[in-house]
Amino acid sequence: MARQDKNALDYSAAIKTLQREGPGRVYLLRGEEDYLRDSYLAELKKLCLPEGTEAFNYHRLQGPGLDMGLLRQSVEAMPFMGERTLTEVRDFDVNRTGAYDPEALKAFLEDVPEWATVAFVFSPGYAPDNRLAPVKAMKKAGRDLAFTSPGEGALIRWVARRAEDLGKTIDPPTASYLIWVCGDRMNALIPEILKIAGYASQKNITRADIDAVAKKAPETTIFDLTDALGAGEYDKAARLLADLLSDKDEPPQRQIAMISEQFRRLYVARIAADSGQGEAYITACVPELSGRSYPLRLLQKACKRFSAERLARAVSFCAQCDYAMKDTGGEPEALMKELILRLAMDRT
Repeated sequence: MARQDKNALDYSAAIKTLQREGPGRVYLLRGEEDYLRDSYLAELKKLCLPEGTEAFNYHRLQGPGLDMGLLRQSVEAMPFMGERTLTEVRDFDVNRTGAYDPEALKAFLEDVPEWATVAFVFSPGYAPDNRLAPVKAMKKAGRDLAFTSPGEGALIRWVARRAEDLGKTIDPPTASYLIWVCGDRMNALIPEILKIAGYASQKNITRADIDAVAKKAPETTIFDLTDALGAGEYDKAARLLADLLSDKDEPPQRQIAMISEQFRRLYVARIAADSGQGEAYITACVPELSGRSYPLRLLQKACKRFSAERLARAVSFCAQCDYAMKDTGGEPEALMKELILRLAMDRT
């Protein structure tokens, strides 16, 4: 689940600013929400390249290696049949300073022509290292936009609009459940909404429709796995583990990290419950749950299946597994199985 930042980008405001002020010279477009990132890029492209000018004034370069000479050549090309050019640079690995000339990049950024727009587009999961001088230069030269999930309320409304476009309706609680089951990445939700709307026999989408055909997000399966361990449902936990290991889109290394994070959340929720500090304490420690009422309620309920002591040990087991994987070269899938076995055997 994407983290919620109190300083997260306001997408609607960013679009209004772009439309009001027009295109700038340099953009860094990044963040986990690639649907919003690409929507912003499409609006930028429309403003830079009026109809009929794209063939002449649009250039696309691909990273992670980037030829500074080719970049400068693309950006310095004069517009033809239009007023601006747009150069889109995808997945340039700016953190790998040994693969390009940082001074050449800095000089380029200081001298982007007034008719040119260059957009550095980064994939979800990639974060430019703010400590590096080239990254500082990029941010100084232009606008740095980090696209995150729009928040539960906005996402629920977006789900409802997508369903309506398909001739269906979905009420807010059911939309919240859909987001919980499938994750809050908009590009991942789109095919799931399409599939569920096609399956639903009535106009209003129900939880039963979602359960019947939706693909669960890995985070949701991991929640179910840890909940099964807490409830002593070890056969169910074994089935869920098999489901995770069969998911070729998520390597065991990342799944182990998600299991570790889930036990950390459960431990925080248990401490909050035992000390009477409630939701405010949980969201202060786990900011990605801020504004996420449905998963927050589930977490508060699930933590009661464990003692604080057992959860503390679970966090320790996960750290030991992570160490064994990174520092001793252990086989991730085998380590993951061993971790779940240890967690299942620790029942006190």
